[in-house]
Amino acid sequence: MMPPVETAAPVELTFAKAREAQKQWAATPLRQRLVCISRVRRLLAERCTSLAPTAGARLSETLIAQILPLADACRFLERNATRVLASRALGRRGRPLWLGGVHSQIVREPFGVVLIIAPANYPLFLPGVQTVQALVAGNAVLLKPGMGGEAAARALRQIFRAAGVDESLVAVLPSDAAVAREALGL
Repeated sequence: MMPPVETAAPVELTFAKAREAQKQWAATPLRQRLVCISRVRRLLAERCTSLAPTAGARLSETLIAQILPLADACRFLERNATRVLASRALGRRGRPLWLGGVHSQIVREPFGVVLIIAPANYPLFLPGVQTVQALVAGNAVLLKPGMGGEAAARALRQIFRAAGVDESLVAVLPSDAAVAREALGL
């Protein structure tokens, strides 16, 4: 059975739970976070026939347009996240002379809690890729599905949970636009 949409808990409480879980998740080594994403990819393949109806499309269409590209996004991050998220020094090329002795570095740090306001089309692929990216970077996710995307959002959440992602790290909000406005105010 899939967990219900967090309608009983106000958005503020859901945000607070996600914030607490995110602190621990951000401290989790990237390799461990990627192990969870690898499990997500495998679960997408294992559960593809049960995912298709949640997206409101035929199995073949959902596989080609949503599940396979989402699994591919997982694989891309498994292979490249270490490089993409690595700190790197900025070169001196193009700098004014008066900044000659300055050393700059880009450091990737998690934002904290990321709000994903999903569209109604591609209810598995679009919010799924954004959720995977946010989790790999060490963030928690509040996912507000598009109209009619609640079942797909709950199915995604269940997959993340089954892959070992803390249940507070991926929360599904109701699809009502007022909920998005409330979440944006946090």
